[in-house]
Amino acid sequence: MLIAEASRFRRVSTSASLIIWPLLMAGAALAQPKMGETAAEVYQAASVEPNRLTQSIFIGLPGLLLWIIGVVGMVHLVRQRGVVLAHIGGLLALFGALGHMINVTLYLVLLGIPNNTDSAALILAVDRISKHVFPVALPLLFLGAIGIFLLALALQRAGIAPKTTPILVGLSIVAEFIPFPGITGDVVTWILVLIGFGFVSAYIQKMNDLEWDSGVVKVLK
Repeated sequence: MLIAEASRFRRVSTSASLIIWPLLMAGAALAQPKMGETAAEVYQAASVEPNRLTQSIFIGLPGLLLWIIGVVGMVHLVRQRGVVLAHIGGLLALFGALGHMINVTLYLVLLGIPNNTDSAALILAVDRISKHVFPVALPLLFLGAIGIFLLALALQRAGIAPKTTPILVGLSIVAEFIPFPGITGDVVTWILVLIGFGFVSAYIQKMNDLEWDSGVVKVLK
């Protein structure tokens, strides 16, 4: 009984994560103030709108946890065709979650910076911090995007996801390079991921616990 309940919990939590994870990431993007590109713009955003930055952090943190649950669950699903691709994609996708966590750490530091003292010195401090953080976070975010795409391909190859899933996830990466105004690009990216993995979530909901545990799945036609 306990084994069956544990299997059901993992299956349902994976299915739910694939919906809630991108929703929370899109919500965090909507809540976040426009950070800008320069240290002065980042400092200004954090000092003028700390409440929005705080909201973005608290919305995004659960999303990162569900990101990990969703990725691990999807890798678990692929047992035959696409196994190697799924594991490579899953590992890279987790790098993406780590990249976002590094950015969250930066935002937490920014919330502790006072805004009623020498702004020039504080902007210099933000610039130095950013030069250490972004060279680490950006490659991880890029690898994470590639990993999510490879995972989508593996799911499609295994017959678990339709061809629409890797197409939508691929478009979500393209959306990052389109100069949308404000945070529109981030929201579009996560909505595309939501729709793409929504097919996988629906597939998991139709599975029974035996199929989930054994890896013997009904291949999509």
